[in-house]
Amino acid sequence: MTKLTVKHIFGKLRLKFKRFMRDSILPKGLWARSLLMIVMPVVLLQLVVAILFYEQHWKIISNRMASGLVGDISYVLSLMDKNPKDEWQDIFNDAQRNLKIGFFMLDKDKMPKGVNVNVVSDEIAVEELSRVVAKTLPYNFIITEGAQRKTVNVYLQMPEGVLEIIVPTRRFFSSTAYVFPAWMFGSAVLLFGIAWLFMRIQVRSIRRLSKAADRFGKGQDMPNFKPEGASEVRQAAVAFINMRDRIKRQLDERTTMLAGVSHDLRTPLTRMKLQLAMMKKSEEIELLRSDVKDMEVMLEGYLSFARGEGKEAFQKVEVSALVKELVKKMRRSMAKIDLHIEQPMEMMVRPNDFSRAIANVLSNAARYASQAAVTIGTHGGALEIIIDDNGKGIPENLRAQVFKAFYRIEESRNKQTGGVGLGLTITRDIVTAHGGEIYLESSPLGGLRVRLKFPL
Repeated sequence: MTKLTVKHIFGKLRLKFKRFMRDSILPKGLWARSLLMIVMPVVLLQLVVAILFYEQHWKIISNRMASGLVGDISYVLSLMDKNPKDEWQDIFNDAQRNLKIGFFMLDKDKMPKGVNVNVVSDEIAVEELSRVVAKTLPYNFIITEGAQRKTVNVYLQMPEGVLEIIVPTRRFFSSTAYVFPAWMFGSAVLLFGIAWLFMRIQVRSIRRLSKAADRFGKGQDMPNFKPEGASEVRQAAVAFINMRDRIKRQLDERTTMLAGVSHDLRTPLTRMKLQLAMMKKSEEIELLRSDVKDMEVMLEGYLSFARGEGKEAFQKVEVSALVKELVKKMRRSMAKIDLHIEQPMEMMVRPNDFSRAIANVLSNAARYASQAAVTIGTHGGALEIIIDDNGKGIPENLRAQVFKAFYRIEESRNKQTGGVGLGLTITRDIVTAHGGEIYLESSPLGGLRVRLKFPL
């Protein structure tokens, strides 16, 4: 029971995580996600290090440097207590020469006005200096910034007057405060650049594999495609190449087999036609001639189906002009057929195969309907060719079946009306080979709507 409960909980968590990854604003691509997985830990680590540095290390270093500085100031003050006032200037000169700290005795009224006692800068080093001065020296004081932020002025209110102490910032401020952030930023940029380059190389092999699979699905080929990238990607590429070779071999064998069957069947059919032509006309002879003719039609259908994979090269064709020519030819057998072209459109197609797919649909419309309409346009980044007719249509529960090879709807698509059940099968193969999709829907004209969709 406990194992089932734990498994159930983990299953729910996994499902919620998948939904979060799917619906969140996080990047959807593998390259961006992988880069995020590499960069985010580095950024988090640097943030933690920065916090520790500024909150601990820098404060400790600043405290020690401020304590050393205040210790020097206390030493000078002790010398002032031990020596007469007229010797203080010598002490100040020694301090300037040896400690690099300037001491100047001002009048009692020279304490800076308008500045509250103990008001300091926002810098951590100056704040730490202020705390050490307040803790060590028994005088009221004010700390102000000196010229160009290169010095800090400490004013001590002493009984003899105001002691002005000019301290170089390097005495209590560590340069690592600037070096460390620069080093962090530089290393982050360097790591990001390396990760970006590395992930780009890895994802490039996956994209090439995806492109090769997409081109193969459209009947195209990438002769220079070879496995590259990580071992897992190479393994997938090798599996794809083996699959592609097996499919090509099977298609070639199918074409060869049907070509052989065609050759074997054409010869006896030709002899039968010759013998029937030499015989006297009778009802039985006419029935035999009809059967032979049906066999020829079926044989042509089989050969057309065998050629469905297509060996024709892709060319850039103006699809609207191609369909316009097909409609023009189809008007010979179907008087009322309308054509609406939203805009001229060019696309890479196999011209003969593409024409054949459209012609198959138009032939069905001409055979089973008295009116048709063809619309060419773009929708959602894809080319759409819509063919409507006013025929009987195809019941919704049979629309998936009619794409099967040799399937016919007996009420309308039988031998007397022509066809062997391969027209839509061949059309679907050609459309799929062009990377498109075919849909059968109800038409506003009352019959069937065939919608062909091709990516641009």
